[in-house]
Amino acid sequence: MKKTKRALGFLSLLASAGCADTYYDPYYYDTAYYDPYYGAYDAAWSYAWVDPVYDDWYYSLPVQPKSIGRGQLQAPVDVNAAAARLAASASSIFTPAGCASATSSGAMVNYALNNCTAKIGLDQLSGNVQLVLSDNQGQLAIAATSTDLSINGAPYNLSMQIAGAPPEAGQRKVTITSTSFSPERFDTRSSESTVTWVEGSGCFTLNSQSRSTRNNFSATSTVSGYQRCDNQCPSAGTVTVETSEGTFSSSFDGSNTVKVTTPGDDIKTYPIDC
Repeated sequence: MKKTKRALGFLSLLASAGCADTYYDPYYYDTAYYDPYYGAYDAAWSYAWVDPVYDDWYYSLPVQPKSIGRGQLQAPVDVNAAAARLAASASSIFTPAGCASATSSGAMVNYALNNCTAKIGLDQLSGNVQLVLSDNQGQLAIAATSTDLSINGAPYNLSMQIAGAPPEAGQRKVTITSTSFSPERFDTRSSESTVTWVEGSGCFTLNSQSRSTRNNFSATSTVSGYQRCDNQCPSAGTVTVETSEGTFSSSFDGSNTVKVTTPGDDIKTYPIDC
């Protein structure tokens, strides 16, 4: 995230310091602001890896049918071929040309990124990302981790597992288990989410629940109906953050600002980089 977002904790502190307002630790504001970003990052990585080539993986790759009971056959994903196809697609997934190099070995893909961009809000990507592909009962599964990764100039720990579902009339759906976050903002974070999109649309819808900690504070965040398209601000969605101090919430309406409402009904407005 950019400098605007890095300054949020300080801005939160200032915004909450007025005599008329109740003081809340900046972490709570940060959770309402940053958690949907981290969930959106997970969704955007999934879109980047699944959308361009999923039809190839699911329909076209050579497979060996296997029994799934009652005489039915399920075609497993050829994960080695899928990894090779994904590595070969790096130049179309990440821009500008030459910013990403990718190699595959068996079911593994390694990316080296240098100031790359990917669709739907993944900007200034630098560092190393590793994928391990597997077959999950005939569906593609991906485990992703990172080394020395940064997004928008901020360090980022990428650790997530993606499980795909069969395509239905151009509709894509994945479930994600993630512990991804920026160590500048949280000490820990874990989330479970569902992401859906229409093939090739450059848009997704995210629903998730996350838990995070910082110092002695903790919070549970629920993101509902978060919608975002490439090169646009989030157009819909709500965030509810449950804390020991009460409930914080925010919402998105397509503008480049987000409003965080405190348990005392104070409303703070912050900019969004989009």
